[in-house]
Amino acid sequence: MSVVLVTGASTGFGRLTVEALAERGHRVFAGIRDPHGRNETAAKDLTAIGVRVIELDVTDQDSADRAIAELLTETGHLDVIVNNAGGIFVGPVEAFTAEQVQRQFDVNTLGAVRVNRAALPHLRAQGSGALIQIGSIAARVTVPFSGLYAASKAALAALTEAWHDELAPFGVESVIVDAASYPTNIGANATFGQADAYTAAFGAYVAAISAQPAGDPDEVAAAVVRLVETPDGQRPRRTVIGPAAQVEAVTALNREAERAAHAVTAAMGIR
Repeated sequence: MSVVLVTGASTGFGRLTVEALAERGHRVFAGIRDPHGRNETAAKDLTAIGVRVIELDVTDQDSADRAIAELLTETGHLDVIVNNAGGIFVGPVEAFTAEQVQRQFDVNTLGAVRVNRAALPHLRAQGSGALIQIGSIAARVTVPFSGLYAASKAALAALTEAWHDELAPFGVESVIVDAASYPTNIGANATFGQADAYTAAFGAYVAAISAQPAGDPDEVAAAVVRLVETPDGQRPRRTVIGPAAQVEAVTALNREAERAAHAVTAAMGIR
């Protein structure tokens, strides 16, 4: 049994993941923003199945610090963090202000930075632990009108790679799940940007996306459970989940990127 913290756990991948982990007998902490307000129903539902709900707003470092401190006070130990909290801005990059770009990165990228920063002193001291980031295939293959989201996930992937090598000497792993698009609440809660010059192309994009067959988001939760239960030192850096053609293409990209990384770092004398 592992002690696992999942951020953004009120809905979507996060909700499915905490439910799946709890069913497997893990001690699960569901990080939820505003669990006594707008997310009260979700908090009560998760509590009813034995999940410990903990207040966590990943856009606030103090909130992340408090959540980690509260968890460690109860358990004295933390095995895995699943950095799932996220949102999506959809539309032409030109349509968004710099402030909106900041908000996209604040949750998708900096949220993981804050939570990991709060937990890493403990994980390093205990000599074990795993950081699992929920990334996106969009970080590898960016399609039009998903530029902000893709950029935030690409930044998260780069951080994951850095954490992977920096934390390895301390016995802490950092890995990422490259997930395809699945029908969850993230799309329903998307922030749309519109610029008149792009109306026709954006409409065609929305129509194409809407015509895609809906996948099963439980596939992502199942992948996370497998990573949680994989023995330390054996977790792959990247796990790609989605339709077969996308998985094959992105996995090939990942292999080439890893070879290139080894070549570059070896030439620099780092490895």
